[in-house]
Amino acid sequence: MYILIGAVILFLVLVTFHEYGHYSVARLFKIKILKFSIGFGPDIINWRNKEGVRFSLSAIPLGGYVAFHDPGDVENYNKLSSEEKKYVLANRPGVEKALVTLAGPFYNFILAFVVFASIGMFLPRESDVATARVTELSDSKLYQVISINNVAIKNAQELELRFFEQTGYSGNLEIKLFDYDMQTEVVYSKEVTDLTFPQDRSPSAYLSFQPILDFTPIISSVEKDSIAFQSGIRAGDLITKIDDKDVFSTLQANELLNQFNKRIYIEVQRDDQKQFIALPIKREGEMYGISLMPGGNNIYESIAYGASQTFFWITNTFKFLVRTFTGSLGLDNLSGPVGIAKVAGESLSNGIIPFLMLMAILSISLGAFNLLPLPMLDGGQFLFILVEELKGSPISMKLKTALFNLSYLLIMVLFVFVIVNDIGRLL
Repeated sequence: MYILIGAVILFLVLVTFHEYGHYSVARLFKIKILKFSIGFGPDIINWRNKEGVRFSLSAIPLGGYVAFHDPGDVENYNKLSSEEKKYVLANRPGVEKALVTLAGPFYNFILAFVVFASIGMFLPRESDVATARVTELSDSKLYQVISINNVAIKNAQELELRFFEQTGYSGNLEIKLFDYDMQTEVVYSKEVTDLTFPQDRSPSAYLSFQPILDFTPIISSVEKDSIAFQSGIRAGDLITKIDDKDVFSTLQANELLNQFNKRIYIEVQRDDQKQFIALPIKREGEMYGISLMPGGNNIYESIAYGASQTFFWITNTFKFLVRTFTGSLGLDNLSGPVGIAKVAGESLSNGIIPFLMLMAILSISLGAFNLLPLPMLDGGQFLFILVEELKGSPISMKLKTALFNLSYLLIMVLFVFVIVNDIGRLL
């Protein structure tokens, strides 16, 4: 049931928002519209607005479209007055045609930003430390992941994606770590050949890493009259050192503070000044009264989170698409409707936040995919407009039709491939 509900919600929201992008920008320029359809094929339900635009929910849920009046459609075109023909898309300036074409993907990116920003209101601040256990080195030790093949790692999210980016890599995979306990840098190397990751395990798990959500060790609150408060520790202090160890993460700080029957010396940074504080001996059952839980985001921080996540996923989605279609990343990593429906159901069963996160990521994926330079997609239509503007005359309809049919065939082959791929994973 979750799979069906999740898939239907995702399809309706993502496709409707994409097509509404084309529709709304066309209306802004008063361009004549015939039909707004969610799905393809025969209509299940339809209605017309006062301007005569036909809205429909169609039988085949594989996308949607906005149909515009076109001079090639003689029957409908001849029903328009001379004034109305001026507002047919084919008769409009290139800039207007380009904006209408690009509006669909752009609206998908806007949707992702709004969803990410909304989610940000209910999440702790964004992780800014990549902490992990490395089971091949130790079952208990914590390490900060500094870089993978000299690419710096900021947090657990980046760690997972940077591992995934190594798909197809052959050679020495060099991961620079910082051992919190020994206070030394460690280089973890793994020789790989044509690296691939199984579908049922994350890249980090496959490489023996257990990423942990972690943060810079800023004290979020101090209980009044607690041991810490009486010792001079205040909310907002950044812990930089505990005893003789440099501190970089909340998890590391909590481990070092969870010691009994010994005096602990702590160095904090407050207002760009270092403060040195001695915490008295803590007995079993006693607490210092310090909280290192990351605070939530206010509205401005949520907007910043939405922007950073949107940029992050747009960038990495395009990297993924380029590597997939240039052959350096296998097509096996693509998912189709069956795989997406399964993931949608699983995320919905885990709660609204994971489901919304998936919706935002898929919205970016839909927008990015539609920008590929294939005539059937928005990117290909934009390319046609650009070429026509540069050459100052239309591309022949025969060539357009041939390229459109070829791209349609390629996408259908890809579509069949990913469905077979999805079913194969389920069996």
